[in-house]
Amino acid sequence: MVRKKKPRTRKRFVGIPHEVVKSASYAKINGSAAKLLTLIAMQYNGKNNGDFTCTWDQMKPYFGGQDTMRKALKALRHHRLIEVTGTGTTQRKGRMPPTLYAITWEAIDDYSKKGHMTATPTITPIRNDWAPHN
Repeated sequence: MVRKKKPRTRKRFVGIPHEVVKSASYAKINGSAAKLLTLIAMQYNGKNNGDFTCTWDQMKPYFGGQDTMRKALKALRHHRLIEVTGTGTTQRKGRMPPTLYAITWEAIDDYSKKGHMTATPTITPIRNDWAPHN
């Protein structure tokens, strides 16, 4: 009997390593921050870390209010799950570029098409000190 092969579909997914999810940093964030981390990490395509945006216009469908999103963003930065890589604003008013972010479990890529990147590309991940949550 010949086995039929399933057609391969190339689906994108959000990958957050187990060591990050099991870390003390992740354990200290609330549900809104975890949701925001997923939404930011969803922008990663393997070669654009450091060029993620998090504007209210983007995140409005996922959060009840701007304050909730801002507190979540602040928590992610405080616990070093994301890092600012470019100057800008979270308010897309006028022609100001957005603030750029990177996930810290990946290296910063050389990518500067969207905003003004102030971080230097790296070869290794920004952070490797994922202490487990006890």
